Amino acid sequence: MWSQVHNAHDVKSEPAGFPEGKGNPSVQVLNADSAIGPGMLRIMMLPGDMIPRHYHAAQTETLYILEGELIDEGTPYAAGTELNVKPNIHHGPHTTKTGVTFLAMYTGKVDLTDFKLSKGAE
Repeated sequence: MWSQVHNAHDVKSEPAGFPEGKGNPSVQVLNADSAIGPGMLRIMMLPGDMIPRHYHAAQTETLYILEGELIDEGTPYAAGTELNVKPNIHHGPHTTKTGVTFLAMYTGKVDLTDFKLSKGAE
């Protein structure tokens, strides 16, 4: 028996609210309970949206692109691509020309608020 089941169609989508971001990326929280698994977000970006350069102090981030194309640090990544970044490694900005939907999974000391701007920290 599964400990938790979420269908993305049943999970409320909310504005992501990334500080210093552009556009209106949205997020669905699929799991925030590290006792049952990694933190998991479904993030949707429209053409022109931007998530600024940032890092996570205490968790590893894995992205899996479901549809569209994510541009990270100027490099485009198509659907089917998986990306990983360790804690304290600066990455981004994330942008898209086509729109993109991806899963963001967090392991380690999971804290879905662990988003720190790189500006002034590099």
